[in-house]
Amino acid sequence: MRIPWLAKGAPKGRLAGAVSVSGLPPHRGLTLNVCFYRVPGPDAPAPFDGDPPAEAARDCHEVYSRVDLETELPQADYELPFTIERPSGFYYLAIRAILFRAHQGEMFAQAEQFFFSRRPLEVPGGREVRLMLPVVWPSQSLDELHHYGTVHPSSEGGA
Repeated sequence: MRIPWLAKGAPKGRLAGAVSVSGLPPHRGLTLNVCFYRVPGPDAPAPFDGDPPAEAARDCHEVYSRVDLETELPQADYELPFTIERPSGFYYLAIRAILFRAHQGEMFAQAEQFFFSRRPLEVPGGREVRLMLPVVWPSQSLDELHHYGTVHPSSEGGA
């Protein structure tokens, strides 16, 4: 199956900007991905009513990843630059983030999604679009968050 906007030689645009993250609690690491949801035009509604499920995040680009489970980082604010080439078109954007936190002797991976649903971003072929994606971290304590399960590292070398 051939998808026209992915065809070889399709005009590409460039996104250049930063993700501005604020309000992080002390943590052991952070990963950030910018995810793209292509839509047919500027008036298209946000896909999934602005709340896409995790499995819908298939077109993502890593912006930042630093994890050191042995070291507590007090840094609350980050400005993380990125440059991403995209086929021209219209996209809704989301930031998918994981913050690694220690709490009462246990390690937690707090996953959050920040979906920008006001309107799609146009990526024009052959041009650069500059943007800032602001993310304010939720202020709930770990005790207030939903718990999806526990993962234990395996001492064996296989999956």
